[in-house]
Amino acid sequence: MEQLGIQCSDLLRRSDIMDSLKNENFDLVFVEAFDFCSFLVAEKLGKPFVSILPTPFGSVDLGLPNPVSYVPVFHSLLTDHMDFWGRVRNFLMFLDFFLRQWRIQSTFDNTIKEHFPEGSRPVLSHLLKKAELWFVNSDFALEFARPLLPNTVYVGGLMARPVKPVPQVSETSALNRDFM
Repeated sequence: MEQLGIQCSDLLRRSDIMDSLKNENFDLVFVEAFDFCSFLVAEKLGKPFVSILPTPFGSVDLGLPNPVSYVPVFHSLLTDHMDFWGRVRNFLMFLDFFLRQWRIQSTFDNTIKEHFPEGSRPVLSHLLKKAELWFVNSDFALEFARPLLPNTVYVGGLMARPVKPVPQVSETSALNRDFM
């Protein structure tokens, strides 16, 4: 995992790339939420950024309220109707998720120390909360009810293609296909 921080440091060290990005004079930077380095690049450029979360909620803590009493943790197989032990399990899974994310984010600590001056070193978890807007690739109808901040927009289905009709197959040809 430390490779992530090393690669990010190498990118930020490349003055040709960073100068090229600065000279483009972008008004806004789009970042992908799984690549924490993109948040650091946007911060280094001093530009506001919009983040895209390509999965449903739960895979990255983006600073939204996360009431574990009724919002199940991603991949917990729980529903929003939890008994006491379900809530305990959900909390423990949330704690495990939080510690894993902290461990991943800590791989960028040396990168932050190397590329940002002492007084203005960003905290990676705070940078995620600094996004102007979050596009979440999910549909509200497929998510459990949860509080959202005004800068969160569901964009699920943007990449979906129109459905093609299913070809008609006779029963005998379907049976023949299964046995061949």
